[in-house]
This record gives sequence, C-alpha cells and structure tokens, in this order.
Amino acid sequence: MKLKFWSKTTTGKWASILTLLFAGLMFIKITSLGISVRLPFPSPFIATFGVIGFIIGLIAIIKDKDRSIMVILTIPIGLLIIFWIMAELAYPH
Repeated sequence: MKLKFWSKTTTGKWASILTLLFAGLMFIKITSLGISVRLPFPSPFIATFGVIGFIIGLIAIIKDKDRSIMVILTIPIGLLIIFWIMAELAYPH
C-alpha cells in the first residue's frame, strides 16, 4: 500500500481543505499577522471548519477507505479541537 500525500477522493479533498483553512486562519489569528490583518471571525467560528473537516475526514477514511496523509492528519487536529471545546465548556475563564 503506497501512502499518498493528497487525496484522490472528493470527500478527502474537502476534509483536507477545511482542516488547512482552519490551521491557516488560526495561524493568522494567533501570530503577529493577526494584529495587522484583522480577521472578523471569532475562534469558535474558525474551529467549526476544523470540526467539519474532522467529520468529513472520518467519512472519507471509513466509507471511501482513503489513506492519504492529509486525510489522516484531519483526525488528530479534529480531536484537538474537540478537546479544546470540551475544556472551554468544563472550565470557562
């Protein structure tokens, strides 16, 4: 089994794109670029891109048997977002 970097299936591509969109927007928001480039999106709204990418990634892995690197990376990123949301709900600040 040869492991590909980018997915060939449509669901795998969508999962990868949404996860990359989440990572890029959060990178801009957290770093000093966020000072010069004001994003009008709050962090929970940006996190929905990652959660949707996680769900679509699970569908691509289970249904389409997609095993590309980008689709597999959607799983730990999505789990990180879900744990972050659970921690925010359990211990608000």
